[in-house]
Amino acid sequence: MRTLEIRMEHASPNLFERFAGMRVVYATTISDGALEVVGRGPTPEVSHEAAHTQWEFAQLADAAVMYP
Repeated sequence: MRTLEIRMEHASPNLFERFAGMRVVYATTISDGALEVVGRGPTPEVSHEAAHTQWEFAQLADAAVMYP
């Protein structure tokens, strides 16, 4: 079993985020050493949920590659 590392930080908004009116962007990174995903959002909660969703999809994609 791999240990998960979750980090959250302020990030500079990208062009799309600036266009959407976001002045503050949070980036949450979830990593276990093999997989790493980053979720971004206007609040820490949205950022965490985005990262969690991407983490689940990354695990499904990784399992599909391992077991065709």
